Parts: sequence; C-alpha cells; structure tokens
Amino acid sequence: MNRLRFVYPLFSFSLLFFVQAVVASPLPVSQSVSGGVGLIAMPSARMNPEGVFGVHLSLVDPYTRAVVFAQPLPWLEVLFKYTNVENQIYGVSNQGYKDKSTDVKIRLLAESFYVPSISVGVRDVGGTGLFSGEYVVASKQINRFDFSLGLGWGYLGNQEHLSNPLCTLRENFCNRGSVTGKGGNLGLANLFSGKKMALFGGVEYHQEALPISWKLEYDGNSYQNEPFGSQFEQKTPLNFGAVYHFSDSIKLQAGLVRGTTAMLGITFETNLKSSTQVKYFDPAPVKVDVVDKAKEVQWQSIEEAIELKAGFQVDSIYKNDNEIIVKGRQQVYAQEAKGIGRASRILENKLPSEFSKFTFVDSYQGIDVSSITIDREEFRKSARLEQPKSKVLESTEFAPNKAVQELEPVWEQDPGKLNYRIAPSFSGSYGGPDEFLLYQLSMKSSANYSLKNNTWLTGAISLGLVDNYENFEYTAPSNLPRVRTDIKEYLKTSRLRLNTLQLINLESAGDDFFYTTYLGYLEMMYGGVGGEALYRPYGKKWALGLDLNYVKQRDFDLRLGFRDYEVLTGHLTGYYETDDRVVVKLSAGRYLAKDIGMTFGVKRKFKNNASMGFWVTKTNVSAEEFGEGSFDKGFYFSIPLDIFTLSSTNYVADYSWQFLTRDGGQKLNRSQELYDLTHTRRLNHIKSGFDNVLD
Repeated sequence: MNRLRFVYPLFSFSLLFFVQAVVASPLPVSQSVSGGVGLIAMPSARMNPEGVFGVHLSLVDPYTRAVVFAQPLPWLEVLFKYTNVENQIYGVSNQGYKDKSTDVKIRLLAESFYVPSISVGVRDVGGTGLFSGEYVVASKQINRFDFSLGLGWGYLGNQEHLSNPLCTLRENFCNRGSVTGKGGNLGLANLFSGKKMALFGGVEYHQEALPISWKLEYDGNSYQNEPFGSQFEQKTPLNFGAVYHFSDSIKLQAGLVRGTTAMLGITFETNLKSSTQVKYFDPAPVKVDVVDKAKEVQWQSIEEAIELKAGFQVDSIYKNDNEIIVKGRQQVYAQEAKGIGRASRILENKLPSEFSKFTFVDSYQGIDVSSITIDREEFRKSARLEQPKSKVLESTEFAPNKAVQELEPVWEQDPGKLNYRIAPSFSGSYGGPDEFLLYQLSMKSSANYSLKNNTWLTGAISLGLVDNYENFEYTAPSNLPRVRTDIKEYLKTSRLRLNTLQLINLESAGDDFFYTTYLGYLEMMYGGVGGEALYRPYGKKWALGLDLNYVKQRDFDLRLGFRDYEVLTGHLTGYYETDDRVVVKLSAGRYLAKDIGMTFGVKRKFKNNASMGFWVTKTNVSAEEFGEGSFDKGFYFSIPLDIFTLSSTNYVADYSWQFLTRDGGQKLNRSQELYDLTHTRRLNHIKSGFDNVLD
C-alpha cells in the first residue's frame, strides 16, 4: 500500500474536478518523453489536431528516442519510433541497441461539458515487445489545468497496484508472455494481459502570460523490469517537467524522472492539413471584362494564357456548337477547381458570346480521365460578385470524359514535346547496424519525351555528390533470394546511375477501363516488361486493378546489364476511398522473392495533396525465414511543396520508411500506378475544392 501513498491525494483531487463542468478553450498539447501526446512518461487522452505530423527527439538515460508521429484522423494517433538503448551493443560499430516499434492511440470519447475525453492505446505493436504496454486513460480540462487518470498494463503497469479484472473473464489475460526476439509479431495475445496493472496520471498547468506548461505525474512504471534485465533506481514515482512552446511548430521540454534522472526533449511539427503560404509571386486572377468580346479568336493566345495564368497544360482545344473543350492537365495548383476557375476567366474574356459552356477534360498523355463543364453565364455572374460562388458548383456538370473523336481541334500541341527537370536529391537510411544515418546527396535529372499522345519515353539519371556509404558494410542474413538485401552493392558500386529508362503506352477502353504497358529499366534494381489494368467506375469509391511483370535483376553498376535472377511478379489490388479521403488498399499476389501473400495499406489524403499512410505485408514466408522483423512493414508521407513556396506548385516530396529491409514481401517499385493517375474520377476531389474556384 505504500506505493499508493502518492496516488490517492493526486487522483482524489483530479476526480473532484472530473465531475465539474467548466467551459474553456482547448489547451495546446505536447509529446511525452517516449512519444505520443501525454504528460512526461505517461500518456494522456489528448490528441493533436487532425493533420499534424512531426518528429520528437528525447533523452532519458539510457534511452535516446527518435519518434515520427502523425494524426491522420481526429481520433487516431500513430507513432513510429527508434529507441537507442545505450547499455546494449548493436551491430559492428559499437552503437547502442536500436529498437523499432509502433504505437497507436484511439480516442473512444471526445470531451464534452461533463464527460472527459477517453482514449485507449497500445505501445510497441509489431515490434520486439521490449516496451510493450497498453492503457486506458481519461483527461478533463478545468480552466488552465488538464487532469489525466489512467490504467496501465505491461511496461506502463509495472507498479502493479491492482489486480487485472480481465483475469476473471478469461484465464489467458492473467499470463503476459514475452514477444521479444526478432520482432515483428503483433503480440495480440498480450493485449491488456498480466496478473497486475497500475494506476497512473497527473496534471498539466498552462501559464497564461508565458508559453510554458508545467507537468506533474504519477508514473505507472517501477523501472524494475527494463529491457535486457536492467533495473533502474526510482526514488519517487512522481515525475516533474516543463514545456516551452517556442511556436506551434517547435517545443522544448525538460524534467526529472524516477527522482534521479534528467529528461530532455524537443519537438518539431507542422499541420499537413492546414499549413499554407502566401503566394506573393502567383499571377492575380484575370478580371472578368464587361465589354463585347472579339469575333476573331486567337487560339494560340488563349492556350498561352491558360497555361501561364491558370497552370493548366493544354494538349488540345475543340469547338462543339456552343461549347469550348480544353484538354490537358493541371500542373500548378493543388486544387483543380482553382485552375479551372482561372482558365474560365480567360475564356470568358477572349471568346465571343456564342459559346455558353466551357469544358475542361483532365487528360494524361492523351487519355481522358474525367471532364468538368462550366456554365458560362453562372460563372460570369459569380466572378462579378453578382451572386454567391456556390452557384458555380450548382451549375457545373461532371462526367467521365468528353467525346471529341469526330471533332477537329482548333489548336493542338505539337507531338515530340520534351520535358526535363534537374534537381538535388537526398536519400537516407536510418537505424542500421553500421551507422544510425547512411546518406547520399546527389543531382538527379529526369526527362519525358512524348512520341505520340499516349506513348512516351521516360528516364532518370543521378550523380552522387556526397555520401558516407564507405561505412555501409553490413549485409543482412537471408534465407530467400536476395531481391532487396543486396541494396548495398547498388549504392556503393557507382556514383553515376541510370535509375530508370522505360517506354510506356497508356490506353483506355470505354468510360471506366484503363490499361498500360511498359518495358525497360523499371526501377533501380529491376528491368523488364509489364502491364497494369484498372477498372475504376466514374464517381465511385472503389476500383480494381491488376498488374503483371516479368523482370530481371540489374547489374550492381546500374548501367545496361542484368544479373541471372528473374521472376514473374504481379498483384490483384482492390481500392476503397471514403468521403474523408481515407484510401484502403489490399493487394494479393506474387512478390519478387517468389513468395505469395497480401499487402494491406491505409492512406489519409488532404485537400492540399499532403498524405500519410502505412503498409504491412504478410506472405507464406515464415517469421524464421523472413529474419529480423518477421514481416514487411513501413509508413510513408507526402509533403506538398506548396506550403513552403512563394508561388503555387503541385509538386510533393515523397518519403517512405521501412523498419527493416528484408527479402520477403517485396514488390516491384513501379514508377506510376493507374489509380493515382486517375484521381480526378473521385468527385469529392474536385467538388471539395470549389471554394477556391474564384481565387
């Protein structure tokens, strides 16, 4: 009972406030030392705002943590983290042991006038289990105080104040097994298990005059059952700390844990959903004229104006009675509706009054994906502020495509157009046994040459400038064909690399069926021939795709030669996208190591082209054959460069993080997927952006 002497006064005080109703503005939140919104070492029920993405670094001897956290939905928090255990050796460079893990927290109940916010969480999902634990926690804000009270199991419940009531439901809940070892097991059998559990909780106070919050918590962990048999002195279960909020993006924290050990942490974060940047260098939207329009139409001038001021790359323009049809694709603005509105202003000013409709066809390499038809009169009235802009959406027609086969274009882009781009490129690998960070900075040149509307040649070369690959020595053991674990040889053999070079053809059949074929050097490690077909009904939430590829492994020097290994690989893939832009993707098929299985992925997309997601793959390769990690998994995110630049761009920076690179469950890295190329077939993509149609 002595261990509870700190608990009862603290929680009696907090429970007193739980039953009160106080109206207050939400307080800012911060990361706990091990990652995730919380107090100091313990979690709270709080969440970041939807769309927040960031990195948290912390130091509490002997643990150094690097945590990537994301808030893809208002009720879901996901963490991916590395923990460096200084008192255990890892690899050949005498680094500390690197533990990789995933944490998930789900909000069950949002805070209301009388009711606290309640969340449930699981730590170390699919990891080694060294820090595995579960919790249920409630949080209630009273003015500038935020109180939390929770129950912890596993690592979070080592104080063992209480018996686990779940034992009365099922005997298995009384036995908490070990999932340490190679990692990768989900450890579902251990959820909320163990004979004992612990209380934890605390309070956070936010100063009104200064951007500082103070934290006091009761720790549910006794630190007597640490990884690798370690035990740490705990003079008191009370932890103290403070957080200085430099801004919404940077937070610094310090404190004392276990009564003996200092804690330091820093957080960098941004909101991928709401981050914006004033566009000082964007052209202003063209003012809609009220004068009579010219009879003689200058189509070349119209094309140039649409491309320059609306960001719409025009492939061709057609006349069809009272309708003008413009085919092309948005290349600048994240919101297609914004570009359509700007192009409509140009057409309104430059076309005679006989034309009453403006149709814009989203076309990729000559293949029509979807079309939008603007009512000229309704648009003109809204642009001149004579009626609400909502009238534009109400009068707009949406369709899968626009038949123009019988029409002669009044303007058409010349075939043989060359597009190229030269830019610096950074690649890195984190948490390996050779170095915590292996990196290379290079210059990358990519080009795209159109042979005809739907056939093009594309490729990329890179020249390595600066790297530390001389330290890259470790080759992971493998019981499978080395389809990915030979990556070291590709990175170290040559600085000048032919990354890709392929010939691609894209076709469509009917309104809803698309297919592509390709051949060449398809990715850094493989070349060959392949194809993909996609059935995607217009305006529907679902789609079905199939890809099939015959590939050979490329030579390590990344020139033109091949090695002996070859494989037939492909997958049947189903897609489903919710109204909240959550894309669920399930693939089944044959992987590069000739193993057979399934990949499950979830991605959250935002209106500004930002996204975040994860994947897991399980095949008929056993955990022992797979090696460390047990199965393939990772996460990825896309950051729109538009949130940083002073002029609009729809380019995104893509990043992915694989916990461990192994040979099981590995797909061919195709440069494009038809589902992504046909994104405008989901109406909510366009309609949700119509607030920007007059911008």
